[in-house]
Amino acid sequence: MSTISEFPICSLCNEPVELETAKTDENGNAVHEECYALKMQPKSEKRVTTSPMTLSCPRCGATAGQVCEMLHGEVEVVHVERIMAAASKDEAV
Repeated sequence: MSTISEFPICSLCNEPVELETAKTDENGNAVHEECYALKMQPKSEKRVTTSPMTLSCPRCGATAGQVCEMLHGEVEVVHVERIMAAASKDEAV
């Protein structure tokens, strides 16, 4: 048996909104203030990312496509410097 909430339902998260804290969105629907604030945050800027493996490593000289080193013969290691170099080449689109 389902229970009917005595509170309006947030149009963004579908959870009950207490009347004392209820806000309304641009369409007059009940929302939590936190839900609305999250909705209104700007979308993250889209970026074209560069893979560190496409660059030479400035620390150890590993060439594109090669790992920097192997740890215990099992784990591929890529140096932070190589990752930072790739991040600096990322571009906004």
